[in-house]
Amino acid sequence: MGRRRLLLPCLAALLATALLPGAALADAGVADEIVVLRDGGLTRAERTQAGVSAERDLPIAGVEVVSAGDDRAAALAALRADPDVAWAEPNRPRHAAAESLGGLLWGLHNTGQSVWWRRGAVDADIDAPEAWRLSRGAGVTVAVADTGVDAGHPDLAGRLAGGYDFVEDDADPQDAHGHGTHVAGTIAAGENGAGVIGVAPDARVMPLRVLDANGAGNSADVAAAFAYAGDRGVRVVNASLGSSHPSLAERQAIRDHPQTLYVVAAGNGGSDGIGDDNDGPVREYPCAHDEPNLVCVGATDSRDARAAFSNYGTASVDLFAPGASIVSTFPRGASSALNRSFQTGDGYEIMQGTSMAAPHAAGAAALAAAVRPDWSPDLVKAALLDGADRLPQLAGTSVTGGRLNASAAVRIAAGMPGAAAGFEGSLGPDPADLDAPADTATPQPDAGATAPRPSIRRLRLTGTPRACRRTGCQARAATATLSFLLGAEADVRVRLERKRCRREACGWARTGIRTRHEAAGRNGWRVGSRLLGMRLGRSAWRVTLATEAGSARRSFRVR
Repeated sequence: MGRRRLLLPCLAALLATALLPGAALADAGVADEIVVLRDGGLTRAERTQAGVSAERDLPIAGVEVVSAGDDRAAALAALRADPDVAWAEPNRPRHAAAESLGGLLWGLHNTGQSVWWRRGAVDADIDAPEAWRLSRGAGVTVAVADTGVDAGHPDLAGRLAGGYDFVEDDADPQDAHGHGTHVAGTIAAGENGAGVIGVAPDARVMPLRVLDANGAGNSADVAAAFAYAGDRGVRVVNASLGSSHPSLAERQAIRDHPQTLYVVAAGNGGSDGIGDDNDGPVREYPCAHDEPNLVCVGATDSRDARAAFSNYGTASVDLFAPGASIVSTFPRGASSALNRSFQTGDGYEIMQGTSMAAPHAAGAAALAAAVRPDWSPDLVKAALLDGADRLPQLAGTSVTGGRLNASAAVRIAAGMPGAAAGFEGSLGPDPADLDAPADTATPQPDAGATAPRPSIRRLRLTGTPRACRRTGCQARAATATLSFLLGAEADVRVRLERKRCRREACGWARTGIRTRHEAAGRNGWRVGSRLLGMRLGRSAWRVTLATEAGSARRSFRVR
């Protein structure tokens, strides 16, 4: 959902001041190191005389790395004066930012650099360089349902895997607009020493053209593309598109392919360009479809604030990702609806919108999926959500209240300890809670799992439960639904408690326990005068759902 294209008339000026993505990390790691060649390696006496200590050998005969401590210049001089030393040099920083525009990719690595004359905040990014230490997305294909992709773009050369044009009904999904090429570059532009680099630079892209040269398309083509990717075993689909009209066809395609994760844009508000509450009466689809294998992504700016244009929603939007002033690939010399007033022909552009946020999340999903080929989409989704950085300024704007952290998601997938430290569940506040205390869920996904577990996620109460005092009105009074996602078929133990207060002391008293066997996926129970046969009256209540994989809790009030 690209809100609008920003022109880039002065790349040279921006590049002159740009910091490269890996520079800070590399400089910190090699500031005191020296690389030295001596036949047979340095002796202990030579190290002592030069004031250096051994660090590691390189797989090159006679070459090793030593640490110089506080005075590298003096150590270099001593080593170079040794007649047995062939040469000695500082361990110089290198980084993936051989990509000429790498310093503008604040979403991957934010050093506070200025992009489009706006300075960012340090570390307001997805920690891509840290994620690349564990995964670069090799072996994973991400389908891009969009305007097509410029197959000849040098940053995307060799990165494309088949594809189809649902607009022209042929096998040549060439981009005549620009939006799809931009999205594809953010996901998987290769590291080739020029241009930009994607979140998952070793992943592949399957271009599925569903939008024409004006960026317009239809839900049937989108649904067909969703099914096309799913039928071919594609693990991640990015759909930076949508409208306020729901589509059963799109939803069915998503439901029919439970082994594919669909990453979609949250939308950019209405005609005023100001983000709207996607949980309200007017919603963005497919974002608002509540499916376990769908992730909806809103946009943040380079200072970790919700972008003004981005939609939000505590129930429908899962998390946020960088989406303002994003530099990526663009058809070279393209003349399109985006590119009529200013044609650089250089193959790169700045764009912004939730369309730019979704591919950051899709790329991160590819990184996690590459680490765990055995994981189902709900586990990959859980890693993205659980690994998100919880930010105060995003509280109450999404399911997580957080911004994507690709490194944390990959660490969760790799089963590394402390990967999701501080996470207390993905449940947002219930509007029906009123005076009932806020509750949270226990951490759900088991990062080391090799099969789906019966975890309980996204426990929600929609509607207002109303107690019925008259005989025969019980069905009419059941106006609310308690719903949740179950990771696998299981017995669910339900504990119902009522809030009771004596003087100034309040507590929860158990009123009933039930056990229900439920299928995997979305489940829902009606709530009115009763919940699963347990009587409810006008009061504050708390319900706890538990399986062997964990529990979740929700407080609510019955009117």
